[in-house]
Amino acid sequence: MSRQFSFLTGPADCRAGVVSASSRPVLRAIGACLLVGLIAPAMLRAQSAGRPATESPAGRPVHTGGTSPDAEYIRRLIPERIEGMYPGGRLVPLRIAGRNAYVIEPTGVIDRQRRWIWIFPFWLGINDGHGQLHHHWYVERFLRKGFHIAGIDVGTSCGSPAGARVCGEFYDEVHRRFRLDDRARLVVQSNGGLIGYSWAIRQPERVERIGGICPATDFWTWPGIENVTHFPEPGLGYGLTAAELVRTSSDYNPIDRLEPLARHGVRILHIHGDRDELVPMGANSTELARRYRHLAGRAEIVALPGLGHGGLPLYESQTLVDFLLGD
Repeated sequence: MSRQFSFLTGPADCRAGVVSASSRPVLRAIGACLLVGLIAPAMLRAQSAGRPATESPAGRPVHTGGTSPDAEYIRRLIPERIEGMYPGGRLVPLRIAGRNAYVIEPTGVIDRQRRWIWIFPFWLGINDGHGQLHHHWYVERFLRKGFHIAGIDVGTSCGSPAGARVCGEFYDEVHRRFRLDDRARLVVQSNGGLIGYSWAIRQPERVERIGGICPATDFWTWPGIENVTHFPEPGLGYGLTAAELVRTSSDYNPIDRLEPLARHGVRILHIHGDRDELVPMGANSTELARRYRHLAGRAEIVALPGLGHGGLPLYESQTLVDFLLGD
């Protein structure tokens, strides 16, 4: 059986887009850096097949029913301690608010403003000799410019207020400890879009710009209301029933709450495959840009023709690098 695991593969596998779940090199790479934020969408996609669709109050299709990934199984995929080196950087494992976190410090030139990249969802990748993991290309370029890189594991919290509070504690700690710039530059990928945007909307003065890699920004389209309320992340869930979240969705759904970001001048750029069926570009990137521009915000979407939810162009985009490192 094949599943969409292109997030975790090297360049050759990314070009193919589909990797056998029994592929040895991929599994060795997974052993080095597997993270719940990237594998959960693939697992959920397999589970979601054939679910009936209902209509949200806004007329958006939403999947309901089915079971969520097993919590203990997912947690076992996250190493308790990850150590490694990047060219031009030193990986510092952290524990903040009871969660795994990290900062990669540049060891060469250090940006004078101590600007930094915050990657959502949680991610740590090590070049273990079994292929270049997909974020390595970005990380090396950020480090060359002297940027710090950071992230924290809030699991599949889907942008919950509890997850955003943990992100706030993380910001406070790494900002103080590593003397980082006041305004972070976010990279939000896949379900990391819900997490990153949820925090940014609550603390927009701490965000300079947001770069998206096929990000989910509308939880009606991914993962669906039923899954938002039932993802097994102890202590970081919404604490609401699906019916309660339906009634109050505009209070939580990132795409409905963009005004604080526009008011603080946060710039946005997304790269997104126009054939993405898991997190559709139209509902999650194109629509976000339309709404953001209506609020007088600056947003740009780069559509990648023929690409789905994964593939090399997403993981080696010079356009995204130039945006994130720009003045």
